[in-house]
Amino acid sequence: MDDQFELIRSFIVVAQKLSFVEAADGLQIDPSALSRRIRRLEKRLGVRLFNRNTRRVALTEAGVLYLSHCQEVLAKLDQADAIVSHLSTEPRGLLRVTLPVVFGQRHIAPALSEFLNRYPQIDLDLSFTDRFVDVLEESIDVAIRVGQLQDSRLIVRKLASNRRVLCSSPFYLQKYGSPQTPKELEQHSCLNFSRLATGNIWHFSHQSQRIAIPIKGRLRADNAEALYQAVLGGCGIALLATYLVGDALKTGQLSTVLDDWKVPTTDVFAVLGVGQYTPSKTQVFVDFLVERFRDPPDWDVSW
Repeated sequence: MDDQFELIRSFIVVAQKLSFVEAADGLQIDPSALSRRIRRLEKRLGVRLFNRNTRRVALTEAGVLYLSHCQEVLAKLDQADAIVSHLSTEPRGLLRVTLPVVFGQRHIAPALSEFLNRYPQIDLDLSFTDRFVDVLEESIDVAIRVGQLQDSRLIVRKLASNRRVLCSSPFYLQKYGSPQTPKELEQHSCLNFSRLATGNIWHFSHQSQRIAIPIKGRLRADNAEALYQAVLGGCGIALLATYLVGDALKTGQLSTVLDDWKVPTTDVFAVLGVGQYTPSKTQVFVDFLVERFRDPPDWDVSW
């Protein structure tokens, strides 16, 4: 039975990654060993689960059907594990967490030694990425997300507010001038986050007035730290979270722009998968983060 579950879990990882190399890396085994597992499973079932060549891997019709049933079975097993672990007085086990790169590195990673010392039976597996991670499909215990949430099926805990400001370096503003209205941003180099839900449109409000401005610039990136370094270097004006630029604003390395105009505020959330029971390891981790961000953090105060 243990062998069967090992084969099934290996199959699911390959089906999710559609890459034997990436799946083997995630499972920490040799790709050739993983291939043997899949061939053994296919032989047991009497069907081919993958079509594969040197360039791509794809599920067969049988593979798609088998994947849906396997995920359902493993979800039941995870629920059973959660029910049992919930009875444990000491949280334990491997906790898989995904975090946005900058927020995770700056505001969560420094606290993890305290968490690990507090809960010596919990191991952490962290993935720092700005891509959208499906907590259900990728078997993630907790996902830290910044912005608007779409999936109402998930369990959500708010950690902090995510206030954003327009900012630029004094060098840039001295050279090109400071815009006095959002419309004037069209004449400036605006550095944009390429994963922004609104694309190259920035939204502003002032009292009852609402305006959307299409922006353009010589740099866009899918990493906020890269934009932060660029705006420090005088490359333009950026719309960035205060948890990233707060210190630079306090020291004068950056200055805010269009202070009378507000941009939409979002939040930082801890997102958990769906289930009747939340494992104690997951619960204590989220409670730890809520406790850490209970008081208004330094980045959220006015300068």
